[in-house]
Parts: sequence; C-alpha cells; structure tokens
Amino acid sequence: MGADRGAGVREALRTTAWAVTGWKVMSELPNPANFAAASKTVTEDDIRELFAVGPEPEPYLAAVRKYADAGFDHIVLQNAGPDPDGFIDFFAKELKDKL
Repeated sequence: MGADRGAGVREALRTTAWAVTGWKVMSELPNPANFAAASKTVTEDDIRELFAVGPEPEPYLAAVRKYADAGFDHIVLQNAGPDPDGFIDFFAKELKDKL
C-alpha cells in the first residue's frame, strides 16, 4: 500500500520484486539467493506496471475487476509493505464492500 504511490512502489520493489519474474522463473529457483539474482533487474517501472500500490482504492479495484471479468472467483490481495495491519484496515474500509 504505502503512504503514497511512490512509497508503495519502493516497498513492493524491496519485498516482492521476485513476483515480477513470473511462474516459469519462480518455479525453477532453488533458494533465496537465486530469487535475488533473478529479480535484480526488476525496476520501479516494472512494479508500477504490474502492481496496485498506494493509498487510493481505484488501482486495487481495477486490478481485481480485470480478473473478475475474466471469470476468476477467488482473488488474493497481498500486502507487500511493512504495515500488514494498515493494509487490512485499508481493505476493510476501502475495498471490501466495493468488491
């Protein structure tokens, strides 16, 4: 989430850059050192393109809507930042009823 979009991007890059590599890469990596090496080239622009971040609900709603429209009936939202309780509160106040 993050206090602002930039903070959210930086935190997702720090904690979750490995997710940008995709399943084919992730399924072949045997340990954390390999995950770190595989995600070394991930940039803030990659995070902005692939992740919903920041304190506004619309990017999250749009991301979920894309999958719901494709027929998915189970969606997982992951907090990539240092404040999981804040993300849970954000979900409860800003997202839950809209989803």
